[in-house]
Amino acid sequence: MTKIVYVTGCLGLIGGAVTRNLLNQGNYVLGVDSETYASNIQFLNEFRQNKQFKYIKADINDLERLVDCDYIVNTAAETHVDNSIVGSDIFLKSNINGVHHLLNLIQQKSRFNLPTLIHFCTDEVYGDIERGAHKETDLLKPSNPYSATKAAADMLVQAWARTYSFPFVIVRPTNNYGIGL
Repeated sequence: MTKIVYVTGCLGLIGGAVTRNLLNQGNYVLGVDSETYASNIQFLNEFRQNKQFKYIKADINDLERLVDCDYIVNTAAETHVDNSIVGSDIFLKSNINGVHHLLNLIQQKSRFNLPTLIHFCTDEVYGDIERGAHKETDLLKPSNPYSATKAAADMLVQAWARTYSFPFVIVRPTNNYGIGL
């Protein structure tokens, strides 16, 4: 069964891979991206060849509404710890305010048409680890502005989901790298 899925940050490394996989599975994808330094514009050539793809050039803070959909996969984010140390304002705008805005848009949906939010975060919200592995139940101890904004967004997702009863999944992968094509 074809699903309707928003992918925010659809031109980023993770968002591009998610978009490609969803399209290959026959889903309808509404790709949202603000085309920052982290965006790979070349992905548009590929994605636009698929009639199941619609592109929305926008910052997630500027979305006015969400059409009825099954899922919202939020990969939109400012990244790179070093960049957050040099200047954190854009991280607050994207990673906290942007997620807050998405949550408010979801909250406005009918209780019978609530999409599932799949929110991509980072393992860096757990802070430093000398050995072993973090568990999902570990306390969040971010150690830089980037991870702090991602942890704040996670807390917003959990609070909104509990208060407004919508389904969500938080994904916290470790560092990701690749060619993105």
